[in-house]
Amino acid sequence: MKDRYSRALVQRLLVLVAGNVLLLGVIWFLMKEGSSFSQVLLRAGPNVAPVAVAGLGMTGIIFAGAIDLSIASIIVVAATIFGILVSHGFPPWVCHFACVLGAWSLSMANGYWVRLLRVPSIIVTLAGLAFYRGVALIVADVGVPGFSGNISVQDESYHAPGKVYAGWILALMLLLAAAWELFAKSPRRWLALGNSEEACRLLGVHPGRVLQSAYCVGGLFLGVAALIFTTRVQAIEPARMALGFELQVIGAVVLGGTNIFGGEGSYAGTVLGAFFLYLILELLIYSGVSPYFQELMTGAIILAVIGLDCAWHRKDQWLAELA
Repeated sequence: MKDRYSRALVQRLLVLVAGNVLLLGVIWFLMKEGSSFSQVLLRAGPNVAPVAVAGLGMTGIIFAGAIDLSIASIIVVAATIFGILVSHGFPPWVCHFACVLGAWSLSMANGYWVRLLRVPSIIVTLAGLAFYRGVALIVADVGVPGFSGNISVQDESYHAPGKVYAGWILALMLLLAAAWELFAKSPRRWLALGNSEEACRLLGVHPGRVLQSAYCVGGLFLGVAALIFTTRVQAIEPARMALGFELQVIGAVVLGGTNIFGGEGSYAGTVLGAFFLYLILELLIYSGVSPYFQELMTGAIILAVIGLDCAWHRKDQWLAELA
């Protein structure tokens, strides 16, 4: 593990730890008398869980030099399946399982199409961004009699994963990701593929299968993220749900030190990046910034992080080619 983490990546992780601590300190300083700082800490985990867990899945995909821009729309499809089953009276565990399975299946499908068509993942999943949301709307219209744009889920027994156990689920998924990174061979193969597809072939590793495995594991994480996201809301609106979610996830992954072109990164960095972006938004709220400017500044920060990372690693690629 020590050999896999470059000096720059270790520095990024340390900066993120320090940055998160600093943001918490500033939030504490800005809090008005009577406010509870402990509540800020307690709600941070559940609130950041959907982005962080989805980010863990995206990390492995980006390790392999690919990406999935359709994750928000996949969550919408999974949520729509969940809502339809709830409206037909299925028990909570069936609805929860179907939500996870739906997201995992579509992530697997993305990996399959990228592998079969030999088209860059950014193109395939960009098409999926609109396609899957359209599928969700059609499925909702067919599956819910008198569908009016949203599916209401009022029974609290269906909301336990998102409202009661989200923090614990995040901790469990982070432990699984850490163990996977330490002991499994797949993350090393994804990183190798992200560094050089030709080198993988020379070593006897099939690039298509490696990439498919990244989407498979990423889909499991995305399924859990979809479950948390879906069970935190009272009404499922396929047309408006999870808008911009994919940018938050990719921003957290890249901010955490994962190379957007593949071949380098860490799961821990992704979670630290997700908390950093969340705490920035909390800081803006406690600073009294207008909600309109909150959206603007958060989006600008995410785009700046992704843009700077692309420029930085593109420069590294040019220098490596000249060497």
